[in-house]
Amino acid sequence: MEPFSKAWWGGIATATIVLTAIIAPRTCTVLMLLVLSITIADHVFRKGLPRQPASFMAPFAAIVAFAVWAMMSALWSPAFFHSLFKPVFLILVVVAVWLAMRSASTGTKPVVHYIGEGAMIGAGIAYILVGIEILTNQWITRSLMTNFPALHANIPKHVTVAGDGTVLNITIANLNRRMSILIWLFWPVMMLAYYDTNRYRRMFAYGAAAFGTSVILLYGSHQSSQVAILGGIVTFAAAIYLGRAMLLKAFTGVWIAIVLLAVPIALGVFYADMHKAEWLFRSARHRVVIWGTTAEEVLRAPVLGVGADATRKAMRIAVKRSAADPSLKRDLGQFKSGYANHAHNVYLQVWYELGAIGALLFLIIGVTALGAIGRLKQVLQPVAIAMFVTTSLLIAFSYSMWQTWFISAFGMSAALLAIAIRKRSDNEEPDGSNG
Repeated sequence: MEPFSKAWWGGIATATIVLTAIIAPRTCTVLMLLVLSITIADHVFRKGLPRQPASFMAPFAAIVAFAVWAMMSALWSPAFFHSLFKPVFLILVVVAVWLAMRSASTGTKPVVHYIGEGAMIGAGIAYILVGIEILTNQWITRSLMTNFPALHANIPKHVTVAGDGTVLNITIANLNRRMSILIWLFWPVMMLAYYDTNRYRRMFAYGAAAFGTSVILLYGSHQSSQVAILGGIVTFAAAIYLGRAMLLKAFTGVWIAIVLLAVPIALGVFYADMHKAEWLFRSARHRVVIWGTTAEEVLRAPVLGVGADATRKAMRIAVKRSAADPSLKRDLGQFKSGYANHAHNVYLQVWYELGAIGALLFLIIGVTALGAIGRLKQVLQPVAIAMFVTTSLLIAFSYSMWQTWFISAFGMSAALLAIAIRKRSDNEEPDGSNG
């Protein structure tokens, strides 16, 4: 494991990819396509290896089936190209993760070591940087934009600039994206650190993740990330001390219930006037209004939906319809409208855009994923279950499932979890016979 070896440069490249993805989340799209290209090249130039998984696993197949149905929705979607091509990107990311897992299973021990080390260090630096950004109102980014105005030339609505060119404020949109990615990477990073052989690297990763995650929890502006990581941590503790088989069955039941009942739950919360509850923070109350409105719109096309990634256009049509029909008016409390560019809840978004058929396929994704977790070694299950719950909570409150950076961020976290699992295997087999 010599410095400046090919494996060492692989670690540097991985650290750069992870750090870049977190600093500039929208680059995740390109970075994941880069990962796809690298893994394809690995399979082309290293043929005939006993790669694992040997076949396309059930969760991957379920996601592809879901994406194919989403592509078919382009036939009736008001956003034809979005409905056609966003699912294609989802398939590409799924293939990239599958190929990355297979490459990790046959990589030499030095390669796996340095890739894991690079991911861990890159993420650790990012935890520290994002923590500082949260505590200082994005001082680092503001300083860079002040000195290099070209950085904010194309995003004027997100930046407040003084007359002398000093950037005074930046909206929290990009910072929230950073937090989401760090929350997703928390579990792979913890596992990589746990199985790292160097005490100083391990302590750095633990300390950086603890600092960044604590700042996100205490001072972060992205409540979805806060709920997701808290739920993941509680789940991890439960998986350590409770029966994992029982826990998997419970989460399978909860997943099925949430997917099937997403629409009535959203309507129930809205008609219970939770959007007027003063004890809820404002963004949560607004979510209730958006969810209630989206759930009502689901009932207009409950089987087929309006089309993948067509919410923005479909909602504009709904706004015009609402303006023309006074009977559609609702008491929204302090909010002017519940029509939004996306549902801020993937479960509802699936129902709205892809109907009951899409919801059934989405349900199968979760069930097969939990089934795959149940087949892992017992020692690996707590982290995998915690990551599943973290993901389930994160998608329940934020973003659109078709944002390419969002899809890519999840793909990256899944690929790094595979690296962490391989690294644990290498610790069990010190001779590195996998290579």
